[in-house]
Amino acid sequence: MAIDLVAVAQETDGMSEATETAQADQDETKQLGVVYVTARKREEREIDVPVAISAMPAVEIDQRGLTNLTEISSAIPELRISENTIGYGGNLTMRGISSATNTASVDQAVTVNIDGVPVSYAGVIKLGQFDLGQVEVLKGPQALFFGKNATGGIVSLSSALPTDELDYRLRGEYEFEAEQYAGEAYISGPLSEGVKGRLAVKYTDSKGWLENVVPDPSVFPGAVPPKNDKGPATEEFLAKGSLLIEPSSDFTIKFTGGYSDTETEGNYLQSQRIFCPYGQAQGPFGYPGQDCKLNNVTTQADMPGSWANFDPRYPSDGVPYTKTKQSILVSDIDYQISDDISFNSITGFYNVNLDASDHVSNGAIPFVGFATSIEKTTYSQEFRLSNDASNRFNWMLGLFLQDDEYTENQSTVVGVLGPKADFRITGDTVSPFVQVGFDLTDKLTFTGGVRYTEETKQQHIGTGQFEGQYPREKSFYNWSPEATLSYALTSNANVYVAYKEAYKSGGFQTEHVAIPSALSSGALVNNAFDEEKAEGYEIGAKAYMLDQTLRVSAAAYHFEYSDLQLSSFDSELVANIIRNVGAATTEGVELDFEYRPAALEGFWINGAVAYNDATYDEYTPSCYNGQTAALGCDIANDTTDLAGKHLPRAPKWGVTLSGAYEGSLSSALDYRVNAGLQYSDEYEGNSDAIPNSKDDGYVSLDAGFAIMDKEQVWELALIGRNLSDEYWIASSYQVPVTGSATRLSDIAATVNRGRQVMLRLTYHP
Repeated sequence: MAIDLVAVAQETDGMSEATETAQADQDETKQLGVVYVTARKREEREIDVPVAISAMPAVEIDQRGLTNLTEISSAIPELRISENTIGYGGNLTMRGISSATNTASVDQAVTVNIDGVPVSYAGVIKLGQFDLGQVEVLKGPQALFFGKNATGGIVSLSSALPTDELDYRLRGEYEFEAEQYAGEAYISGPLSEGVKGRLAVKYTDSKGWLENVVPDPSVFPGAVPPKNDKGPATEEFLAKGSLLIEPSSDFTIKFTGGYSDTETEGNYLQSQRIFCPYGQAQGPFGYPGQDCKLNNVTTQADMPGSWANFDPRYPSDGVPYTKTKQSILVSDIDYQISDDISFNSITGFYNVNLDASDHVSNGAIPFVGFATSIEKTTYSQEFRLSNDASNRFNWMLGLFLQDDEYTENQSTVVGVLGPKADFRITGDTVSPFVQVGFDLTDKLTFTGGVRYTEETKQQHIGTGQFEGQYPREKSFYNWSPEATLSYALTSNANVYVAYKEAYKSGGFQTEHVAIPSALSSGALVNNAFDEEKAEGYEIGAKAYMLDQTLRVSAAAYHFEYSDLQLSSFDSELVANIIRNVGAATTEGVELDFEYRPAALEGFWINGAVAYNDATYDEYTPSCYNGQTAALGCDIANDTTDLAGKHLPRAPKWGVTLSGAYEGSLSSALDYRVNAGLQYSDEYEGNSDAIPNSKDDGYVSLDAGFAIMDKEQVWELALIGRNLSDEYWIASSYQVPVTGSATRLSDIAATVNRGRQVMLRLTYHP
């Protein structure tokens, strides 16, 4: 993405040409950089795009030490991204809209778009993000311009491009709390006439940030103490490369590729009991002294080596693990057919291979364990043909194709039983779209369009023994229209109103216990779920003010969802069950700004405030353990009415504020100080609004200090994240085999990383 400073013309009577130039240069440095985005598949100024969008340039990401999607999301109050317990899972939530958690086969409502290729697989958040050019977050339903419709929003990641001249950087980091070492380097520049390249690599080794407290078997019989009392230990290698070929001024080819190899000890270490209703841990797995608080202390035993007799993927040394390899390849071709017509082709390949083994007992005695192998491969192709956007009447035609295959081989241990299952799910997508724009007047513009999606998914369970017991195929068809009116108040101020519809296909769920055991008993199983739909409107305003030193934007929205896809953890089945929520509504107001005051050179500040009211209109899940009629349980039907309750991970209020100041220490040294604040109101931790499973809200503080030479060849930075050492809930659930129809279950939750203090040395000649 191009990021330029735009100067504002001024009257300069009586000045010499040299003085005028110097004054203009000085004024320009006090103005905000104009960020260009591709939210509508064209490069446009962010304030001209009639979409609620947050764009983070690489410089801010770098200065704040935001090294992954989880950390990047903390700077945007409407967005929440976090890892889940099982290594391939994750939560991506926008304005309260998310998808089923801990289920790898389900597309996400918030899609990650990497260099133009959509990836709906939640595990992509583990594909470490570095060497980025820009991050764009498009809020709310995004159907028209993106091949895999996203009912919650889009997180678009653009890799840094090769440079015109030779450029390289070396960087080393050490994070004290997790004893984490990291080394990173890139080199970029011209390779030959019309060809430029870039290569970046990163390696990380960490002991982990959680204390794992498990008693000795002599104190608590049956306990299996961990080999390591700290975790999750992680080793990761990342590589990213790009090649930019320009045979002529009309023809550009860009190849990008990314690879990650991550190995983590312990998946459920990030899950801990946060509430024990009767004062101590219940069930056969917990022990009386177990910590039932939300903090950096967990209790997660290793596994018995004897489990390897069920399946060799269970570790013989008992140490839980997740091994993940991911790769993505993108070919992006631009061809200017004529002065007015351009053609674009984006070809994508994404692959993930994962092997994992752990237990879900949340205690000192392992009882319910799993070993799983997953492979997901996606091929995608998008073609676009468009005329010049400066025309009074402009248009764009597009076609998106995708072929997807997902396989999962599961092995589960429940006491002395070892049920197994194989899943294979394939999918094909054909999705054309058309978009038109027309300048009704010099200031008023109409844009509109529609996307048609036809998607078919097939599944195969087992090796043939379950034929006829489950659905084999499911097809989905959808039209998603969009219409927008935008009005230019000035050349630097716009208002807009938009109506949107969006869709996300249904599919099939996979689980470790529920489906295999039911099929083995001869039962008919319908593990399919329906498509999710959204419709509503958004109004907004964007502007540069105060001689382009202040940027402000605001939006208000109201979207209604039908058949929202969410999951709830069934502690008796030890499985996440995906359900289509009957109806839900999300509405709210958000405001963000960025300010670089002219009177204080070297200083900038930005922030955002978001109010979101995301509630169920219709949802009747099963009663939680211990829920009585007085607490709202329909005993006869084992259901509870959650109409009016809030959706999971949807705080009403969210606030972020950050800033930095750069100055001079001496004739040879400069410095930079920066700080950040994130506030979240309380929110539900799971889709069933179970008591004692919500997060009470938090305030997290970041700060940093850096010194560098005047030419910024080297920089030494001390970076602090979450210095307030707050722990918040990613998702919560009832602990398996605790509670009953008359007793409340213990509550467990996955938690975020606590305080981080990092020392970073950069060499960039």
